[in-house]
Amino acid sequence: MATDSVPWRSPTFNVVVASSLMGVMGVSLISPTLPAVQTALSLTDPEVSLLLTAFSLPGILLAPLIGILADRYGRRAVLVPCLLAYGITGGSIVFVREFGLVLALRVVQGSAASGLVTLAVTLIGDTFSGPRRNRLMGVNGAAISVGTASYPLIGGALAELSWTAPFALYLLGVPVGLLAIRALPPSDQGEARGLGYFWAVLDAVPTRRTAVVYGTYVLVFVVLYGAVLTALPLILARSYGLSAFKVGLVLTASSVMTAVVSANSGRLAARFTGDRLVSGGFVALGVGLLGVWAARSPAQVGVAILAFGAGMGMVLPSLDTITSSLAGREFRAGVTSFRTSSIRIGQTVGPPLFTAVAVVTGYGPLVLVAGLCTLAVGVVATRQTG
Repeated sequence: MATDSVPWRSPTFNVVVASSLMGVMGVSLISPTLPAVQTALSLTDPEVSLLLTAFSLPGILLAPLIGILADRYGRRAVLVPCLLAYGITGGSIVFVREFGLVLALRVVQGSAASGLVTLAVTLIGDTFSGPRRNRLMGVNGAAISVGTASYPLIGGALAELSWTAPFALYLLGVPVGLLAIRALPPSDQGEARGLGYFWAVLDAVPTRRTAVVYGTYVLVFVVLYGAVLTALPLILARSYGLSAFKVGLVLTASSVMTAVVSANSGRLAARFTGDRLVSGGFVALGVGLLGVWAARSPAQVGVAILAFGAGMGMVLPSLDTITSSLAGREFRAGVTSFRTSSIRIGQTVGPPLFTAVAVVTGYGPLVLVAGLCTLAVGVVATRQTG
């Protein structure tokens, strides 16, 4: 087998992809349904954005704990309970009609989800090396993008039936958890870990480099979750009168482009450094947001969002590869868990930040400023890496 081939027959890699797909379902499935939920439950913009924030918030603190547990007790011992809890709590929302209880279940579901993509990336780093690792990070990123492309369509279509219907899909986490029990090797226990583990992780990585990587994750997901997954659905519903399904179509355009670019990350990495791909990705993100601001029809928004999707396809696999290489296997789950915490900070801050500021500025000026700032970051970073 070629050293850079995709091991589709590997049970471990199958669990990696399935776990990643479960993890990104947490938000992308629900994002296009926000207007429907808002109407059904008579919620304000900041209130309905809590559907995303409640899911993302627990991971800020829990992801590092999951990393400790995974390094101490093994990947399977942590991943399986996360998958089962994720599926059960998310699916239970189908039977709930009280918004406070919905948010409580989303908090529990988000807590369980904190370990899904973290451990998926960790398993790739554990199991594969060299060019193959880079390629599989891209394949996993492409699979994630296929999921994020499909979920808005599925969620939007189901929301046409009932705002609770999309939540039934979270029950798929249960069979994935059962698959992981059989597919992953027995958990190998490491040394006992305490609070000193965090200091050991920090000592094991280049501090400045790691801080820049984690900060980049935060910024990317503030923009993604604030501008695209929260603000854009509300803009499309109000300015153009689009249904939840049609909102999902627009979001899918971005995710499809992300999948295409992510799938080719191995080829891109052979020609450009990871830093160069990240900075170029930021330029594309900024161009996409500026295009959304300038658009005057849903079709124009759909075209503009392609640039944003391309930027995500450049940034995320590159960041994941850089992160997995920051430390050896002993601390890899811990290092990757801090990645998840950084992402969750961005996911948590983005939705309420954008909806709160939009109350004063409106969404148009806010998207314009976000595009200009993101573009500026990309241009400056490109000059520094050139």
